[in-house]
Order: sequence, then C-alpha cells, then structure tokens
Amino acid sequence: MNYPISIAKEELESRQADAWIIVDYENRNPSITGFLGEKMLTRKIIMAIEKAHAYIICHSIDKVFLDVPSVTDRFELRVYNNWHEMLELEKQSFSGYQKVLMDISEHGLMPRVSLADYGSVKFVEDMGIKIESSCNILQKINAAYDKESYELQLEACKKTLMIKDEAFALIGSEIKKNGRTDEYTIQQFICRRFKEEGMTYDEAPIVAIGKNASNPHYGPSESIYSEIKEGDLVLIDMWAKMDDPKGVYADITWMAYVGDEIPEEMAKRFMVLKNAIDEGFKFIQDNFETRSVMGYEVDDVVRKVVNDNGYGQYFTHRTGHNIAVDVSPHGPGANIDNYESHDTRALIEGTSFSLEPGIYAPDFGMRSETNVAIVNNQPVIVAGRQQNIIKISLK
Repeated sequence: MNYPISIAKEELESRQADAWIIVDYENRNPSITGFLGEKMLTRKIIMAIEKAHAYIICHSIDKVFLDVPSVTDRFELRVYNNWHEMLELEKQSFSGYQKVLMDISEHGLMPRVSLADYGSVKFVEDMGIKIESSCNILQKINAAYDKESYELQLEACKKTLMIKDEAFALIGSEIKKNGRTDEYTIQQFICRRFKEEGMTYDEAPIVAIGKNASNPHYGPSESIYSEIKEGDLVLIDMWAKMDDPKGVYADITWMAYVGDEIPEEMAKRFMVLKNAIDEGFKFIQDNFETRSVMGYEVDDVVRKVVNDNGYGQYFTHRTGHNIAVDVSPHGPGANIDNYESHDTRALIEGTSFSLEPGIYAPDFGMRSETNVAIVNNQPVIVAGRQQNIIKISLK
C-alpha cells in the first residue's frame, strides 16, 4: 500500500471538492490496489476519500479481506449484502456532497484516467452532485517519483546514451569488416549490452532503416529484418531502466547515416524535428514558473513547427508520453498530446516525459527523442540532445 491519502486530501482542499470517489470491480482500477494492496476482491467496491475521513463501501464477502488493521486504520468499512443496500449506502454516504472527483476525463480522451463506469458516474450525477476529473490526483499519486528514482533515471539515461554510441559504432565496424550488418544484429547487441549494464526493458529496441522507419512501431525480428548498408538512414529507438523496483526508464531515439555526405532532404527533416523539440522545451521553460503547463499545450507547440515546415501529415502520433516508475516506459502521468487525445493534465514536479516528434514519409522515416524531468519546478533534459544526424564513416 504505497498511495498516501494525504496527497488526495491536499488536492481536495485545493479543488474545493468534498470527496474523491473511486469505483472498482475485481481490482481493475489500479488505485484500489495502490491504496489497499493485492487482495482478493470479488464484488463491487466504492472507496471515498474526504478531506478529513475515508471509507470503503464493500460487500460482506469481501469484508474478510478488508477487515485488517492495514486497511481499517485508514478506512472505515461500510458493508452491504445486496445491491439495494449498496445503493442505499451510497445515497446516505454521498448525501452531503456538492462536488466530487471521479476517475473520468472529458469525452473519455485520457484512457489511463477514465476508469469509472458510466452507471456509477450517472448515479452520483443524478444525486445533483457536480463531478470533475481526478486526473491530477492520480498523477501526483502514481506518476511522481522521489530523488532515489530520479538518480536511477539519470543512471539509465547515461548508460543508454553510451550503448547508443556503441551500437552506431558497431554498424560502421561490421560493414567495414564484413561488408554488411543488419537491423536484427544491432538490436540484439543493444539487448545484450542492457543486460550487461544491469538494466531491464519490456520490449526489444527498434532498429530501422529508411522506409522501415516510416512505421513508428516497426521492429526487426530473427526472421524479418533488413540489411544495413552504405547510404542508409538508420533509426535507433531504445528504452531501458536500471533493474531496480524504483527504476525509471530512459527512452531515446537517435538517427545516423551510413556514409560521409548526408543527403540534403534528410538533414533538412532532422533539423525540423530538432527545432520542434527546442521550441517545445523552451515553451515549458518560459511558462512553468508562472502557470500550469498542460500536456496538450506542449504538443501544439511542437506540432506547429512540423506543420509549418510542410511535414504535418507525416507526424502521426503524440509528441510524447509520461515516464514513471513503471514496468514500461509509458507511464500513467501527463502525456504531451493534443493529437491522439486531449491531455489537460499539468506537468508537475517529480514527473518526466518524452519529447519525440517524427516524420514518417513514404520515402523514409525519422524521429528524434529525448526525456525531460521536472526537478525543483524546472524542466531538465536528462537524456541528451541530438544536434545533427550522426555520420557513420566507412573510410
């Protein structure tokens, strides 16, 4: 049980809300597990956190797993047997509320937040209670991390950048030595190096040349891959964290060209992506101290640079995703997104995210990616910045 009730109570105070109401069935809502730990809950559960009190409406069968000090020291149990009793308990419990927070988002556009079912929301709404999104409580509770995790993130970023350099160097040495290499060989080299450096990852990295890189989620396999040769543009997207429960991912994408003269169009597109990241980061810097900066706003700034340079139709995903203490690099906090969704969550202290615009044109694909952390209420680039396409010389 890692989720502190105090954070929720502070948010309720600042939002002038009476309670945060969390509904769940069979541990589908991670907040329930976060507050209660792993328990065999088989019936509907309603958790309500008020500014000065917290309680759980639960079925009598589930009470046996909840009637323990680790739960009852923090939550009062209000027990029902049938659905009539459950609804009556809700009516009685919610009767004094004017405004509550629930796990919803406007038009369902933030799937990580939209966990409350329609019927439960409608029941509260029909009582005349105003409902607002709990999105910022959720982010503070499950996306923000501490100094120890930040240090582990910095270590992961340092090692990932080092392995990236080794991978591009290997491409050059293999082609010089053997006349060839391929995407899968380089991918597997990166995987081995992650393990050697005490790192872990959920999926193997992306190594993609030319048109393969036009698919943002292309990945070579043992049976499907392309050779890498002189004249190829190579994208490497790699992500890993230190093998520690508190580890935070590094997630970077860099570009290289096999040869000494980078074609003009490749260089041009890369500079568009570089400038887009620069503008996005500058926007955060310029505004963070004076107001809340929302994820969708940063996406707009970055996307405008790509659009204004004529490549907007080829930028087919959000600008970035949250990075947290998680089993994958895609965390539960604010995404940099006004494309796939409309992310109205603010960028907050102790969280991080990627900035990764891409141009996925039919002739070749390209992406540049770094990671930003909010530290001491300032944005900090923690995963390096590529300034130009790397030249892999074969001379």
